[in-house]
Amino acid sequence: MASITDCVVEGLKYPFNDIKKLLGVGILCVIIDLISIVFTIKTVDVTKMIIGTLEKTNATGFNLNFSQLPNGDIYLAIAMLVVGFIVSLFIMGYQYDVVNFSINRKDDLPGFGDIVGMFIKGVKYFLVCLVYSIPSMIVAFLAILVSNNSSLWSVIMVISVLLIIICYFILIMALNNMIAHDSLKKAFDFSEIRGNISNLGWVKYIGTILFTVIVFMIINIAIGIVMSFLTVIFAATINNQAIVISIVISVIEALFVTSYCSVFFSRVCGSIYREAVK
Repeated sequence: MASITDCVVEGLKYPFNDIKKLLGVGILCVIIDLISIVFTIKTVDVTKMIIGTLEKTNATGFNLNFSQLPNGDIYLAIAMLVVGFIVSLFIMGYQYDVVNFSINRKDDLPGFGDIVGMFIKGVKYFLVCLVYSIPSMIVAFLAILVSNNSSLWSVIMVISVLLIIICYFILIMALNNMIAHDSLKKAFDFSEIRGNISNLGWVKYIGTILFTVIVFMIINIAIGIVMSFLTVIFAATINNQAIVISIVISVIEALFVTSYCSVFFSRVCGSIYREAVK
């Protein structure tokens, strides 16, 4: 049985097995980041325009007519959200395939030939993540309702955080179980999910995930420091071009870092399941 370190080290090496396919994932991540930047800019513009309109008309946000709002910007923002969500489904579909390849001990990276299949897998991946986030979302909503009671609010928020942690650990094996059997209902077969974790051992299971998350965070912190230096260099070279600098840094990070971390984490998740069902 492979050790925790073996699983993580293998996951760190795996993305380099096919740089072209990794960059394919990176392109999808770049699209998401660019949409996020443009959406943020448009949101700021719309907010400024709404504030300006309110100041001129002495109206409130509740009685402001839709015709007074910048319809073009609003429609564009909605369109970008939809496109961004669709692209993220393709990324989730690719993560689905990476986990599947890991479970089946395939050393190559998945291709992009089956676009429709990747989209469907992404939808299933998203639905499972959404369902497992519902308990903590409900508790968080309750916390909002009792926000005036500080002591009760604190208790509920603690419960919400604990639920997030518990659901996250179960979610990893639930996704693995679904992908291994290519069946959505297997993501909710709690008896089998619990059995798989028990086979591996709860300590090793939790330890592997925590170690992977720590490595994931270290990579992102290290890259964040490097990106900060690059930002300073670009800022010194390109004057008064904050948006251009932001776009360049985001493209570099999404193309190389986000794609790498996504594939790395998915590979380790698949390895966890593979070790659990030995």
